[in-house]
Amino acid sequence: MDEVVKQAPDGMNYEDIELIFNNNNKDVLKTLIELWKIQEKIIKNISESQCRWEGIRDICDSHDNEMQKKINECKKNLID
Repeated sequence: MDEVVKQAPDGMNYEDIELIFNNNNKDVLKTLIELWKIQEKIIKNISESQCRWEGIRDICDSHDNEMQKKINECKKNLID
């Protein structure tokens, strides 16, 4: 069990590792494979969410840039 804990992904608590270890009939290899699959799912979900937020930021930045252009045009027209 100690080897499984040492090789488990960061952030996993001992109780969860032990539960998965027991579910896999104390097979170290199967347990580690399952633990890393769980970690990959978490990373995938984070990266998908992060991509969505980056898209939202790009849209907002584009909107801000267009608004800045309009404001600058209006200022220029007022001065002329």
